[in-house]
Amino acid sequence: MLLRKTSLVSGTAKLLPASKSIANRALVIRALAGGSGVLENLSDANDTRLMRTLIGSESPLIDVEDAGTTMRFLTAYYAITGQHKTLTGTPRMLERPIGILVEALRTLGATIL
Repeated sequence: MLLRKTSLVSGTAKLLPASKSIANRALVIRALAGGSGVLENLSDANDTRLMRTLIGSESPLIDVEDAGTTMRFLTAYYAITGQHKTLTGTPRMLERPIGILVEALRTLGATIL
């Protein structure tokens, strides 16, 4: 099949809706970089609001509620930064699988109980 350009495309791109997954990744990257930098157009999803609050929390108990990406990203973040935290969440969150991530982090030297 041969495709040929038949006309020019023009228009205005509007700001795309924010993604909680991308926002959470950006928040972790910023934290790993020392917390500097301005992040714009972050998602206002509960997962992202929790990530913003919990990533800098000094509490030993971290409640991610029902936020799956937040649970997974913070597990890795706390492991790599050597922070001693207990992560918890809703009863349903505690049933969700995370074993593959935990085993991968253990292989890299993390201590996860």
